[in-house]
Amino acid sequence: MFSICLRYTKNQEDAEDVFQQAFFLIYKNLFQLKDVEALSGWIKRIVVNEAIEFTKRKYYLRVVEPMDASLNLLPDNAEGVLSQMSTDELTNLIQQLPTGCREVFNMYVIDGFSHKEISEKLNISIGTSKSQLFDARKILKMKISINKRSAIKTVS
Repeated sequence: MFSICLRYTKNQEDAEDVFQQAFFLIYKNLFQLKDVEALSGWIKRIVVNEAIEFTKRKYYLRVVEPMDASLNLLPDNAEGVLSQMSTDELTNLIQQLPTGCREVFNMYVIDGFSHKEISEKLNISIGTSKSQLFDARKILKMKISINKRSAIKTVS
């Protein structure tokens, strides 16, 4: 659950705050759990919702800077680069995304929310959700490409 908190926040300290608040809410509302079989999903949903609420409170302005269209190019062997990256490296790249992009990317790609659900949760339009996801992917592609180049230079 802590890794979820890290994905939605920019640093360890904020992730710890979200984690602590989420488990306070879990403890406080445990009596509402009807099906013990659904415990892990119920806990995950509370952690995700608390992370979203935290970022809303802390980073209320969501502006994505326009990026050069040339950054949209996927590295030739992106899958190979991704398979060589550790979970910590990927989490670090996600943490570096602008807040709006990070939230939408996490919710859509990792947690499986639809654009409609994201728009309702974050109080943004569906188009904004799609745009933020597009920008997040573009930024991650660029960062993966940079990692690929620096890895090649290190090996040489």
